[in-house]
Order: sequence, then C-alpha cells, then structure tokens
Amino acid sequence: MRDSSIIYAQELDVAKHAARTAGAAVLDFYTAQSAESYVKQDGSVVTDADLAADRIIRETILDAFPNDALLTEEGADDEARLSNSRVWIIDPIDGTNQFVSRTGEFDMLIALVIDGRPVVSVMYQPTEDLLLSATTGHGAGIERKGTKEALRLIPLPQDQPPRLMTSVWLGYPENFSFFERMAVRLGAPAPQVSQVGISVRRIMPGSQAADSVVGYKLGSTIDDQTFAWEWDFAAPDLIIHEAGGSMTDLRGNLHHYNKRIPRNERGVIFSVDPITTRRVVDAIEEELGAEI
Repeated sequence: MRDSSIIYAQELDVAKHAARTAGAAVLDFYTAQSAESYVKQDGSVVTDADLAADRIIRETILDAFPNDALLTEEGADDEARLSNSRVWIIDPIDGTNQFVSRTGEFDMLIALVIDGRPVVSVMYQPTEDLLLSATTGHGAGIERKGTKEALRLIPLPQDQPPRLMTSVWLGYPENFSFFERMAVRLGAPAPQVSQVGISVRRIMPGSQAADSVVGYKLGSTIDDQTFAWEWDFAAPDLIIHEAGGSMTDLRGNLHHYNKRIPRNERGVIFSVDPITTRRVVDAIEEELGAEI
C-alpha cells in the first residue's frame, strides 16, 4: 500500500542514477549521430539509443530491486507484473522522433508505481542535463548542471483565463476546432500546439507556454479515449502533482497504472494548479454536453 510518510530515498537515488547513466549513453549516440533507426510492428520508430537506454535502466533497477516488476516501452510485457504491487514503468526515450530530428526534446522517464499510483518519478533530459524528480508527499525538485532547487508550479490567478495547449501526440490537428471553442468558453487566447506529448516543461515557471495542456481524441466519447501508454504518463503525473499542479483524465479523475492493457484512458489534462484543471473540466463538459 502507498504511504506518503515513506521517503523512498533509495528508490529515488536508483532512478536518478539509471536515468543519468542511460542519458549519457543516449547522448553519445546523439552527438555521434550513430544510432540506427528501425520501424516497429506498430509503425513507430525505435533506435539503437532507445534499446541501449532500456537495457541500462532495466539492469540498474533490477540490480537494486530484484523482486520488483518492470513495464517498459521497449520490452516484452510480462503479465506477472499484475500481481506485483511494485512496478517500475519506463520509457527509455520519450520523444524518439525528437531524438532522430535532433531537437534535444527527449527524456528518460522512470516511475515506481505502487498499487496503481506513482510514488517515485524521474524525468531526465540529457541534452540540457535537466532532471526533474518527485516522491509522493515530499515535493518535486529540479536539478540542472549541478544546481538543485524545489520545483513549484505557479498557480493561475482565478480572474485570468488559462492558456491552452494541445499536441500532435494528443489529438491535433483533428481536435483543434474543439480547442478553439474551448478557448472561447474560457475567454482564453488561441490554443497553442506542441510537437511533444506530456512534457512538464510546457507548464514550468518561465516557460511562457501554457497553463493547461489537454489531450482529446475527436469523435470518441470520453470513456473511449485511449491514445497513449502508461510509460508516457506515470513519471510526469507524480512530478506535476508534487509541484502543486494537477493531472487528471477529462472528467477530473486521477489516472491509475499497471493495468492489464497499459493504455491511458479518458484523455488527459495537466495544469499548473487543481483549480485550473477544474475550470477546464467544466468547459469540456459544457462543450461536449450529451457526448460525454
């Protein structure tokens, strides 16, 4: 059972070490431009760098916690994880297309999930040596090139409309007219579009990007929203919450992890604070009406 009084210090240290070690290997591929790319059965791209990072993270975690289960994007799914209360959910490179395109916008995502919710999370961007981390009940932190500080999102004043964002990975361009209508309901400026998925950097202080990022697949009811995987969501979920923000489905409910089919359900909203999420949820309900 999850207990917010537990510090999870060893788990956090291991996750940081795994992310940084994998990140160094990925950065070597990136700098040398030496990673071969392959197309997986689902049509997505994987590279030598993804596979190397996956191996490093797996070995580092299992060396420290041999009885824990793993769920990774690049590994075969072992359903024995379903009977294990402790499951590490891993995306060895979140943003493989960004790696290939050489934008620098890719991360190692590592989360320890206990009884369906993340308790330890690490996101590491090796090109910037930027590491975000959190443990449940103990806040979030940001480390960059030797500096460490607490990570706190800045709440949006309730008299201001939120800046909305969607993503090419969260339903754009099909959902853009929906977001434009949402913006009108909220009195917000025109929605923005990101080229990446669930990135905490889009709502971090100083980003000037968005106060709320929403994923919605047009033409589906909220209950049919399944367009991303748990390894895309688990790490940012905890970091956003521990930094004072909110990450929910389109109804305002928390996501749960280590499901038999490890897909996100009912879309996603992540915001700088819970009140902003509630405002967006209310606008979605008003806009969709009977569709939800």
